[in-house]
Amino acid sequence: MNITAYRLRTLREAKGLSQREVAERIGMTRTAYNKYERGTSRPVRKLDELTALFGVTTDYLLGKDATSFENHISGLAAHDYDQIQKYLGLSAENKILADIILDALHERERKASSDNTVK
Repeated sequence: MNITAYRLRTLREAKGLSQREVAERIGMTRTAYNKYERGTSRPVRKLDELTALFGVTTDYLLGKDATSFENHISGLAAHDYDQIQKYLGLSAENKILADIILDALHERERKASSDNTVK
């Protein structure tokens, strides 16, 4: 897999989109988009749409820019990175459940922190 294919897949998964959703948003078929992620075709005609959708530069998408989503992820502890990968692999239904649990735990932490500050 080439760097462009890898980055397209990583960016798409980070946004929680299917290949079909990306293809529809940029005006092409899923089959054609799939070739971008497999590295069998380069997204020359769709670069502007893809960079706008994913919020990255053309240089980044083509592998000419080292600043990246991966740099942000690489700063995470290995456990946190593994947890993010697990989350990205969940079905839409299970992501909703994970979000509910995470929101509840976050609120619990916020309240505990707030209670400790008041005392």
